[in-house]
Amino acid sequence: MKIVSHYLQGIADVGFFPSISLLIFFLFFAGMLWWTFKKSNKEFFTEMESYALDEDGVNPSSEAKE
Repeated sequence: MKIVSHYLQGIADVGFFPSISLLIFFLFFAGMLWWTFKKSNKEFFTEMESYALDEDGVNPSSEAKE
């Protein structure tokens, strides 16, 4: 670890990279929360909730639509 910290001390503005990483993580997390709770996904989640219980992976409600 001393070798890595020695090289990192030589880089100017090395404290800038953790800030960028935090910003990217926060934007991704906020985007996932927005996508999860938007109202247009309700039909998608309703259809997906029964997939784990299907034996062949085909949802009966999707067969009725065809």
